[in-house]
Parts: sequence; C-alpha cells; structure tokens
Amino acid sequence: MYRAIVIDDEKWVVKSLIATIKDQDYFQVVEELYDGVSGLSYIQNSMPDLAFVDVRLPGMSGLELLKAAEEYGCKTLFIVISGHAEFAYAQKAMQHNAIGYCLKPFSRNELLDSMQKAYHILEKQKSVIQDPINVPPPRTFVPKSMTVSNRTVQTMLDYMMVHYCEDISIQTLADLCYINPNYASQLFKQETGTTFSSHLTNLRIQRAVHLLATTDMAVFLIASHVGYRDYFYFAKVFKKITGTTPTSYRKEVLGQNSEDGSDEESEP
Repeated sequence: MYRAIVIDDEKWVVKSLIATIKDQDYFQVVEELYDGVSGLSYIQNSMPDLAFVDVRLPGMSGLELLKAAEEYGCKTLFIVISGHAEFAYAQKAMQHNAIGYCLKPFSRNELLDSMQKAYHILEKQKSVIQDPINVPPPRTFVPKSMTVSNRTVQTMLDYMMVHYCEDISIQTLADLCYINPNYASQLFKQETGTTFSSHLTNLRIQRAVHLLATTDMAVFLIASHVGYRDYFYFAKVFKKITGTTPTSYRKEVLGQNSEDGSDEESEP
C-alpha cells in the first residue's frame, strides 16, 4: 500500500476522513498533522505518496503548502479538502498539482474516486521507472532530459523520454495524468516554454543525430526507429531542425559516403 497523510487543523475532521476511507486497499494513513508548516515539513522530509490537505490551515494555508511543495520539487500527490464549494479554490489547487478536490462532509465515493486516481498515477509512474523493456541498455543514447517543478508536467516529460519513438499524442499524456487534453497542452507549454509536438520532435531528432553519427544504420531505418514512418517527412523535419539533410550530416560527421539506400538528391 502507498503512504498517505492527512493535514487539517480540526482533529475530528482528520478522524472522520480516516474512518471514511479505512476499508480501501490503496493507501495507509501514516501520519496526522494539524497545521500547514508541520505538514510541509513532513512532506519535504518523508515524501509521502499522497496528502489530504485542508484549504484553511494555521501558519500556512493549504494552497500555500501546495505551492511551496511544488517549488521544492516534492513528488507527493495532493487531494484538497474543504468546506467551501468555490471554483476559485479548486482552480488554484489544480494549478499546484492537486489531483482532487473533496468537500466536507465527506462523501466516501468522492474520496475513493480521487484516491483511485492517485493510485493509478502512482502505478503508472512506477511502471515507467521499473519496466525493464523501457530502460535503455548501458552506453546507449538517452535524449537530453528536462526537469520542471510541476509534478504533472514532469510525469509527461518522463513518459516522453521513454516512449518518444512511439505513436504518442497530447491525448496520451492527458490520459496518463487523468486530465483534459486541452489543459494538458496548456500546462505543458506553460511549464516547458515549448509545445508537446515541438518537444517530441526534438527528442526524435536528437536520437536520429546520435544514430547517424555512431552507427551505419540506413537512414530510412533510422527514420522508422525514431518514430517516423515516412522517410521523406523525417528528412524534411531533420533538415528544418539541423539545417542539413540526414545524409549530409552523416558525411560531415563521419567523413564517409553513406550506403543507406538513398542519395542526396532523394532527400527534400
């Protein structure tokens, strides 16, 4: 089971929440905290998998806690709890990596739905890290990584680092993070300064550059290997990014004629 904590200044609320979710199999509540400062300190030091956080806390509000945890780079998932059904609270919470917003008095179904969402996110993150099929063997090329403070976007980036050669889209990432694709696209651009498609293209061309420089693999095979089924489209994209064609790049780097089944005139 994954580790969860509850942060609320009212002890009866904490006990009520724990009692409401006691029969589920996803998370074990390992700590109860009653103010924002103590809650943030515990999260930074212990990195629980999930935290239930009240919006209004002494010392530091729940939204301030989420913002501070995001800036610190915490990987903890957050479910915000509140007695106020206000869209502004929920919107601000989602901007700082909250995956759920549950109202008091608690609905068991609402809490369990949010917890199940958290569980699936954690399981997917774990599978990306642990799946030996997706782990590059030693000394193979690894695209340049990007690190951001937003946990949701970092999950997207980590997934793209592994699956860039596959047929993925912003919908793929939205499904991965259980968010709307339009929101996923906006959030990705906001946090990385580039679009999903541009980042995916750069990852693929980085890989292609490496293969051209370090292998004698045919260019059309390299195109397929990095995710392009259309060789001519790949050559066009490659030239747009690097300023030269794949064949010319290989000749410049290796100083040799490429026997790749295509010639200079066949490339865009």
